Amino acid sequence: MNTFTLHTLLDRSLQRLPEYQRGLSNHAPMALHALVELGAGDERLHRFFDAYAGRLEGRSAAAEPLADWQAARGSIDAFDALRAGFGHLLHAQGPGDTLRQVLPALWPGVAAAAFHGLIRSAHGLQSEHAGELAAGLAYWAARWQECPEVPAGEMLSWATWSDRVEAAALRSRTAGGLITARMETVVQGQPYRELAAALPADAATLRDLADWAAAVYARSGNFTVLHMVTASRAARVLLAYSDDPASAWPHLVRAFVAAALASNLQHRSALRSIADWHELRAAAIASDDEHVIKLVHACIDDSAVYGEGARRAAAARAIAQGP
Repeated sequence: MNTFTLHTLLDRSLQRLPEYQRGLSNHAPMALHALVELGAGDERLHRFFDAYAGRLEGRSAAAEPLADWQAARGSIDAFDALRAGFGHLLHAQGPGDTLRQVLPALWPGVAAAAFHGLIRSAHGLQSEHAGELAAGLAYWAARWQECPEVPAGEMLSWATWSDRVEAAALRSRTAGGLITARMETVVQGQPYRELAAALPADAATLRDLADWAAAVYARSGNFTVLHMVTASRAARVLLAYSDDPASAWPHLVRAFVAAALASNLQHRSALRSIADWHELRAAAIASDDEHVIKLVHACIDDSAVYGEGARRAAAARAIAQGP
C-alpha cells in the first residue's frame, strides 16, 4: 500500500466536511483506500480526489474534545468535537484499545448514515491513518441511528429468515430520498417487528449476512443493498477489535432488516456475462463512481475470506450498471 500518497490525500480530505448536499456522506476517504487496495497508482488517486473534492465544502475550525462523547451521539453538530475526542484517544492508547473501548457504545447505532460511519471507520483503520479513523468514528457517533429492539417471536432458520426478509423487501415501498429516512419509517411497520428478532444470531451470522447481501445485490443492483454489502465487510474488519462480538450481532441483524425493507427492492434480469476478477478490478479502478469502487473492493476482499459465492456477479452488476 502506498501510504504516502494515500495519507496525503486523506489529510486533504479531512479539511472537508463529512457531508455535502444536506446529508450525503463524503466518500472520498473510503474510495481512496479502496482504490489503493484494488491496485490504483498515485496518478489515479490524485485524479479521483481532485474530481471528487469539488463537491465538498471546507471544514470549520478545530473543536475541543467532549467530556462525554456518548452524550453527543446522534448530533451532527458535534462532529468536530467528537473527532477531536476520538483523536485524543487514538493518540493516547492506539487504535486497538480505542476500538475495544468505544465500539460497544457504537454498535447499537450501526445504521448511522446508511452504515457510512461503520464503513468509513473500517477504511480509516485499514488506511493506518489515525486522523481518518477518528473522523470515521466521529461520523458514526454523530449520525448514530438505532434500529429499535422488538420482542422475540417465532424464531426462524437462516434459510427461512432470509427468504422472508427478501420477500418482504420486494413488497415494501417507502417514499423518501435518504436511506436513513426510509429506514426510520420501516422500523415502525409490522414486517420489521416480525423479522428483526426472528433470527438466532451466532458466530456464522455475519458471514451469512455478507453472502446474502452480495447475492441480493447480484440479482437486483439495488443501491441500498450495495451499502449492506460494503457494511458487512466493514463489520468484519471492526469486529476483530471487539471483546464481545456477539453483542454486535443483533444490532447488525436489525439494521440489515431495516435496510432491506427500506430498499424498494426489485429484481433485474440476469447478466449476460460475468467478467473475471482481473477485468472487474481494472474496471473499478477506472470508474469515477465511488460506490462502484467500494462495492468491487468489498466483493474482492470478502471473497478472500468467505469464498466467491455471488460476489463476482455482484461486482459485475455494479460495473455494468453503476450503483
